[in-house]
Amino acid sequence: MRLGAWFAMGVVGFGLGLAGCDWRDFDNLQAQAPVLSVGPPSGFATSNDFGGVVLALSSPSDGSAAARFLATAVDTTGLALVDLDATGKASSQNITSGVLDSLGNEPLTAMAEIPLAGEVLLGSPALSGGTLLTLNLTTLVVSQFVFAAEPQFAMGVAAGSLGGTAAPDFVAVSGSAVHVFLDGASSPDLVAADSAACPLAVSTSLPSSERINRAVVIGTLTGAGAQIIVGTPALSGGGSVSFFTVDATAGTVTCAQRLTAAESQFGQAVAIGDFDGDGVSDLLVGAPPSHAYLYKGPIAPGAAPTATITDASTGGAFGAALVALNLDGEPGDEALIADPEATVGGQMRAGNVLVFSGPALATKGTTTLAAHDPSSGEAYGSALGALPFCATMPCPASPPRLPLVGAAAQVFTYFDLGLGSTTDPRAK
Repeated sequence: MRLGAWFAMGVVGFGLGLAGCDWRDFDNLQAQAPVLSVGPPSGFATSNDFGGVVLALSSPSDGSAAARFLATAVDTTGLALVDLDATGKASSQNITSGVLDSLGNEPLTAMAEIPLAGEVLLGSPALSGGTLLTLNLTTLVVSQFVFAAEPQFAMGVAAGSLGGTAAPDFVAVSGSAVHVFLDGASSPDLVAADSAACPLAVSTSLPSSERINRAVVIGTLTGAGAQIIVGTPALSGGGSVSFFTVDATAGTVTCAQRLTAAESQFGQAVAIGDFDGDGVSDLLVGAPPSHAYLYKGPIAPGAAPTATITDASTGGAFGAALVALNLDGEPGDEALIADPEATVGGQMRAGNVLVFSGPALATKGTTTLAAHDPSSGEAYGSALGALPFCATMPCPASPPRLPLVGAAAQVFTYFDLGLGSTTDPRAK
């Protein structure tokens, strides 16, 4: 198994260096290794809180980087942009701003890329309100989009086309409502409140890990146009995943349907992918401590899950983070399902990520992603993403996507998992 080779090769290179060998040998080994770990840049808000929320970004069209992502702190205000060049070398920088300073150390715990805009939505929720911000990826200027006194406003964010125009629409979910900003205009906003048909209320008594980066995605899952899909874990009883439709002409956001399960954490994470390779989007819903549920699209009201993915052997948070991406080059996406509380190598809460494939995600891969040298509380798998990597320009329409894994104090990406036809996308 080649996972963690970055660290293994680093040890070898260090030993050779002490023996008097050329340190460039170490550099070459490092550049060829299939896994890269990135810690916070110098001057980051904190050294042990980096990667709890990550966002994979589109590769810059000007070729200035082969890949890039954002990572945040989750206990204080901290935001960093990480670029990878065509050989996989990482460079990172803090994003600083008076606007961020004005948050009063409240963290940025929700992020979403605005399609084709070169901007990102940032959510900074608090018990007494919340702020929705935008980040320009060219100028790195952070601007306040809107502040709301509504508790936990912007605990989940998304962007996409909902109103039928070319301009992307913004979505901010609070602890009790969905807000839609058509065409990216700060007012007026369309609102859907908590209801029995589509529950949205999230208790502040839930652990913070269940409220960070609330699950919100935009996708076409019912065959009736784009919808907003929101996960709502519960303090007791079953959680839910609600679907909302937007009518721009009528100015309404309407509950369309919901999915439910017995687990209170059902809906803590959601991911859209084409897992059976039929060209239709499917939905994967995380339900810690031990389940994830697959719903084959198109999803009808009251649909039962197509499959239940179970893993009770890890640690108690299986399904806390999810991502879909094609790892082997074969039709159909694989599902990466994280358990950031998994015990690994005897270390509690070290965390790991399991890989499942097949039309019903019934095949558990032999590869388990984890830190090469796990440590207690590392929380590997706190966040997941699919990172587009474009070694040469112009970037293809469907670039290779790499697993991006956030942990408590660093972020990992993998260039080659050794799965079938997957090849290392870095320029050599």
